[in-house]
Amino acid sequence: MGNLKILFVEDSEDQQKVFSDSVNVFNDKYKDECVVSYEVAKDLPEALSKIDGSFDGVIVDLKLGNDDEGGNTVVSQLGEMLARIPVIFVTAFLDLVEEHPSIIHKHARGSETYESDIKKFKEISDTGLTRIMGGRGKIEKALSDVFLKNLLPQRDKWVTYGEADSSRTEKALLRHTLNHLLQLLDDDEDRSFPEEMYLSPPLTDNIRTGSIIKQKDGAQWFAVMNPACDLVVRSNGTFKTDRILLVEIEKENDVISPVLDGIQKADKRKNKLRTVFGNNHTDYYHWLPKTNFFAGGFLNFRKLSTITKDEFSKKFQTPEIQISLSFLKDVVARFSSYYARQGQPDIECDGLITHLTSTQDQKATE
Repeated sequence: MGNLKILFVEDSEDQQKVFSDSVNVFNDKYKDECVVSYEVAKDLPEALSKIDGSFDGVIVDLKLGNDDEGGNTVVSQLGEMLARIPVIFVTAFLDLVEEHPSIIHKHARGSETYESDIKKFKEISDTGLTRIMGGRGKIEKALSDVFLKNLLPQRDKWVTYGEADSSRTEKALLRHTLNHLLQLLDDDEDRSFPEEMYLSPPLTDNIRTGSIIKQKDGAQWFAVMNPACDLVVRSNGTFKTDRILLVEIEKENDVISPVLDGIQKADKRKNKLRTVFGNNHTDYYHWLPKTNFFAGGFLNFRKLSTITKDEFSKKFQTPEIQISLSFLKDVVARFSSYYARQGQPDIECDGLITHLTSTQDQKATE
């Protein structure tokens, strides 16, 4: 059974009562699945004094007392506090609600119920998102372990680095911490969801190995496949390389249809698809799964092109998607392996096969 904690920011006592009744109804209906607790804040100062990482959601009115922009201020302050909590606005003045990434829904009072709002928070909480990002999940415990067991014991060396270059040291500590967190997942055998393969949108506009880009005047997608060292931006804003290497992404159906052509039995079609999606069909295709923000497809390592940085800026949009590092390693390995293969002349083995099979048949009859 999960618990859910909500901050209700509303100055109307009548609405506070309606919300309280909704919580009681929800808890009675879903008592075996989820228990909801809540706190009420009547104005901006009270809301900011109560907010912390323990909440799974905030329901807020736009106008709080004499403050016509109180709700907007609450949301903006949450952002400045780095409080990672989803927000739902319930107000008669929807047009005055300022857009913010933390707002997952907004509706006029009476058009929807508070129970439906609670359900939206529960759906998010069931993913573990608010526990992880709110500081109550595995990542927070892991960070504490890294801080206490790894970084503090090595503090003398890091202090030395910090005295020489504080900014560089902070970045290095971030990398070092992330490497420790990734170590926790190395032995995880659970299958990944398609969304895990991508970072979308990337946190920077920099072109990197594994950046997925789209033509400005077309629908064709490509992936950048330069070695990572080639794409490091120098102090003068240039790359180490003078050309960007692109691999074309073919549409999923264009690859799958020929593979399934002529195969009628369902089980054989399924087995063939498992081979294709498992990247075992050929050594020059690599599957990129479909998500709600990317149509997916197959990298075709045989379809390569190179362009200059200036040409890139003219022909392509800013990278919208980045293949995440844990998946990029395999893409790069297969890309490298495809072009590193040399092959060898076929060796006569028919006689050996005949000898081995005849020997096995003879043993079977004895």
